[in-house]
Amino acid sequence: MSLWTRSNIDGVVTLTINNPPVNALSMAAVAELAESLAHIAHDHPKAVIITGHGDRAFVAGANIKEINALPDVNAGAAFGEVMLRLATTIRTAAFPVIAAINGVAYGGGCELALMCDLRVASSTARLALPEVTLGLMPGWGGSVRVTRRAGTSTALLMALTGDPIDADNCLRLGLVDIVTEPAELHATATTLALRIGSMSASVVATIKRTIYAGADQPLEDALAAECATFAHIVVAPDAKEGTDAFLNKRAPQWKTS
Repeated sequence: MSLWTRSNIDGVVTLTINNPPVNALSMAAVAELAESLAHIAHDHPKAVIITGHGDRAFVAGANIKEINALPDVNAGAAFGEVMLRLATTIRTAAFPVIAAINGVAYGGGCELALMCDLRVASSTARLALPEVTLGLMPGWGGSVRVTRRAGTSTALLMALTGDPIDADNCLRLGLVDIVTEPAELHATATTLALRIGSMSASVVATIKRTIYAGADQPLEDALAAECATFAHIVVAPDAKEGTDAFLNKRAPQWKTS
């Protein structure tokens, strides 16, 4: 039985994990999510929203029974690599992937939210890396992504104590991008998705690719790469259309939407 349900409204696809009571992630659920995203890409969606069923948990972590049963280092590596493949799928997707964090996002749930392109959080959301309380450490990118987003001290505090951080402090630290009331979460995430989806699809994909590539490059290399990419974008059909629409005070009709 699938742990993910799918809906599509106006080109925005929502994938909802439904694994009571706290939407825990198994290796199979992660693989299924990656496969779903790959299939969705063929439909050229405006955006994808990932969220959890109910109002208690986005994803409260990985499946602890599955972790406890891992027999050896090779199995441990395979457990981590399945999430690395998902992260690559999200990062390389031409469309934005938005986490709508509807409750607690602990461990693997926090890591899933952080690997999405953008994060909209309910005011009741909490993010945590509690692996240390189980004699573990983050293995799906949590310590790395928190360090890069919020700094070494915050990563150490989260990973060494396991204590959760509330939504407002997550916003302050840059771990989430928008905080909204619980009842408005999906509408807020959808509005954001549609706003991005109203832009040129090819330019959105290029901006996403350029930002991720630049984050991994020295400053001078990133600036040169951005300049070179701009040179191609500025003479492309959508740039001509967008600038002409602006000059003539009309809505643009993108060539690649």
